[in-house]
Amino acid sequence: MQSADWWPGRSGRLQTLFALAEAQAARTLAHEPAILDRLAAAPRSLLSWEAVCCLRDRPFHPLARAKAWGDATGPHAGFDAESGQPVWLHWIAVPLHRLRTGSAMEASAQPLARSLLPPDELDRLVARAEAAGAQRGYLWMPVHPWQWQQQAHAAASGQAPCIDLGSGIGAAYPTASLRSLVMHGRPELHLKLSLGVQALGARRTLPARYLHNGALAQQCLAQLRARDPWLGQHLLLCDERDWWALRQHDSLIAEPGELACVLRRYPGDLAAGTWLLPMAACAALTACNDLPALRRLSCTDADEAWAAFRCIAALMLETGLRCFANGVMPELHGQNVVLVVGEAGPRALLLRDHDTLRICPSLLAEAGADVPAYAVDTATPNTLMLDAPAQLLAYFQTLAIEVNLYAIAAAIAVAFDSDERTGWRILREEIARLLAAGTGNRTAEIARTALLDAPEWPFKQLLAPLLARDTASTGMPSALGSLRNPLRESGVPS
Repeated sequence: MQSADWWPGRSGRLQTLFALAEAQAARTLAHEPAILDRLAAAPRSLLSWEAVCCLRDRPFHPLARAKAWGDATGPHAGFDAESGQPVWLHWIAVPLHRLRTGSAMEASAQPLARSLLPPDELDRLVARAEAAGAQRGYLWMPVHPWQWQQQAHAAASGQAPCIDLGSGIGAAYPTASLRSLVMHGRPELHLKLSLGVQALGARRTLPARYLHNGALAQQCLAQLRARDPWLGQHLLLCDERDWWALRQHDSLIAEPGELACVLRRYPGDLAAGTWLLPMAACAALTACNDLPALRRLSCTDADEAWAAFRCIAALMLETGLRCFANGVMPELHGQNVVLVVGEAGPRALLLRDHDTLRICPSLLAEAGADVPAYAVDTATPNTLMLDAPAQLLAYFQTLAIEVNLYAIAAAIAVAFDSDERTGWRILREEIARLLAAGTGNRTAEIARTALLDAPEWPFKQLLAPLLARDTASTGMPSALGSLRNPLRESGVPS
């Protein structure tokens, strides 16, 4: 990076981001006792485990904690999962003709307010809307209170056609992703809101094309589950088809998504006794190097921890390879993948955030599947529709294995005083076992060559792309480099 022509002018930004990350890491550490107390009180609560995820944040991204709220010590207080405090929603009334939506629900029936609010709070919002003359012809839409602070000047100047209905109605709890909130008393219902905070070098707003593409991706995954009985049993999906956004431009591609939201519904038909565990929590070490998630999975020593890792890895690897064989690849990092845990351990995966489902049209055609009609901004690099199978598989190698599974293996090595090469050996054994079942299949041979035999793997570069970008966009800056194949390293049996 120091040899890049932009380094002298931007090295100060790197220093600033590192200082911000360090300060927020200290804040998270200060909250650790309260996080663990909440977990002990509700060990099967998804919200409890979301807070545990914050103890690690995004693995291997040195600036993951550098979340720029503007005033780093002021307006964001209580808006993160560590605090355990509710966020009280702000509400606006959006004229129906200024609305974009992917929902089949009638907007004039106020589906958001009726889905999110208990009866007494719904009555309060109805009264506010009547007083403001916004009862008919409008959708009452929730906004993150921090986001409303940033957008209020536009509304006041007439740039946005919204009517302000005020705040303090509807309590929701932040998850590790900040912009996804768990509704109070409704753990199966999450609300994903646009949030202009800069995290991972990107603004966390919700451009309408992302929401449109997410609904198409969910449909594509549902069709895949119907074609593949194993995935039908072991891969579950959150429902994210209901979304709304303020229409600010004629073109879907141009919509910035500064005022937008999605309802995320978790499956209501989970077997009795099952509970949900974000994979990101499996890599979260405490300050004393304990691993709460593996302890909760009844691991008391290294052998039991590696056995649990093998079970988790087998689910993840088979899911990814079956998706690859059908021409798609979800973004399988730890924040998007949730383990469905039964009495005998992890039994299935649950996916959320479908808007980054990568596809390879040629592989989709070979599998006899329809190609989703994604809305793609041709002015920016396209990472959703990939021409070559190797490009699709790279997202499996980098996000599912190098980031997600390796983070768990590295955490087990620390917590149980073991050797992380055991994790790589397990991954090679499980990949070889799965690919042996597909001998002769074209995608299996492509995967075998890339995963087991190739001398190099793709590697996601982070810092140089982040510092090279002039302004924050809605996608995390990254690039693909290469590293030696970790499954061919010394100490990993062939």
